[in-house]
Amino acid sequence: MMQAALRSMPDEKWEEYVQQLYRSFSQLLSGEIRQGRESILRIVRECQSAGACEEELSEEIIHLSDITESYVKGEIYELPLANCIHRTLISGKPLAELSILIIREVCSERFVTAISSWSEDPEPIVRIAYLKCLSKLYDEGAIKLDELSKFALDPSPAVRDAFVSLLTSYIDRKEVVSILIGMLNREKRSSIRSKILTALSESLEESRNRKGGSRWKGRGR
Repeated sequence: MMQAALRSMPDEKWEEYVQQLYRSFSQLLSGEIRQGRESILRIVRECQSAGACEEELSEEIIHLSDITESYVKGEIYELPLANCIHRTLISGKPLAELSILIIREVCSERFVTAISSWSEDPEPIVRIAYLKCLSKLYDEGAIKLDELSKFALDPSPAVRDAFVSLLTSYIDRKEVVSILIGMLNREKRSSIRSKILTALSESLEESRNRKGGSRWKGRGR
């Protein structure tokens, strides 16, 4: 039923609402509970009026909002919120996109412990969400790249592609370049290989520019 509702949804309209909903969920998670909740309800009503949200989808969004609010208030711990997000992740692409945005927002060392089983989940979208959570902790320096490197060998091209996209943000780090070179030697998917090659080329260009700048400074002394 949910899948049928999602298939009938105008994608372009929904994309607009995803970004609006994400901002409202961010507001909710920052502690602005009343404003966030009211904003989410308003967006859902507008989405319904525009024909971009079926009733079942609207109910799922509101349920996710209620669970998130309970988490912010300290009424529930990480696991109930994680379970709710897991259900939305596997319910269909539109909700999955919103759920991944929320996951990165709420991710912490405690939260990633609560969802550790996601790293072996049969659904690639769930493993991608777990990777996004880890990426936030890596960005904050809370974990090392070793804890993400298993995704370089993930059987799903979608997960490997998401991993490469993540690594391109840190292409100036030697450990990242090393992992990308290793992936390039194994990867068969042309689109992923192309993304890796582009990242490595940019890394090489940046390295040349830095060396060139150093030589120029040396001559100026």
